[in-house]
Amino acid sequence: MNIGAQLFGIPEKVLKSDLAHVLKFISETGYDGVELPFLLEAERELNQFGLDCVGVHVAPEQLVKHDELISYLSRHECRNLYVSGPLGWHDRSLGNFKATCGLLNRVAELYAKEGIKVQYHNHDFEFLINRGETSTPFLILENELHFEHIDLCIDVGWLHLANVNINDFLHEHRDKVSHLHLRDFANAESVALGQGSVPLPEVYEQLSELNRLKWVVVEFEPTSNFKTLFKQSWQNLNLLREKIAQ
Repeated sequence: MNIGAQLFGIPEKVLKSDLAHVLKFISETGYDGVELPFLLEAERELNQFGLDCVGVHVAPEQLVKHDELISYLSRHECRNLYVSGPLGWHDRSLGNFKATCGLLNRVAELYAKEGIKVQYHNHDFEFLINRGETSTPFLILENELHFEHIDLCIDVGWLHLANVNINDFLHEHRDKVSHLHLRDFANAESVALGQGSVPLPEVYEQLSELNRLKWVVVEFEPTSNFKTLFKQSWQNLNLLREKIAQ
């Protein structure tokens, strides 16, 4: 199982000013790779510390910059583009999600020809019904996205906050999930794995059912205390592995 670290949890100014130190820490802690929260030039440091580039996050609007993104991914030996939320981010109407699906389908087919997979990463709002509407945005995503070119990157922490049964959801969508984000919350506060209320042991036991799963990635909200959270999450993840292996 490949375990990655989402660098979103590290303040942007730290990533830009001290990237080598950050990636050295991530590597020495034991992680196999990192997800980049924006187009951060990191190929030299990734090679230096033996880390894979799991993927890079972009806004849906950025996906039309095909040549720029393909060049970036090639330099970083990376094959995954992550998007989260609809066009414009704040317009979470069903109509805008449907328009977003149209864009994602068009560009994902183009990226697929280059061996690049578009991944949709959820938050909680995809599973909530907006005032005046009758279904959730996720139903639009589920019905409209072309999953031959698009995978799901499921964040279990946000599922939990949306009161979605994580195990039932993963079982139902096991053929669409290729990346999983492990995130924990304590009273809606982002915390290290194992320190909140997300049922991570049950989730981890179910990983073998996700036959397309390639990466499990640790994520939390940005904090200056990121080293402690990455270390604690790594330690608790290893405890889960050992317990399940017994």
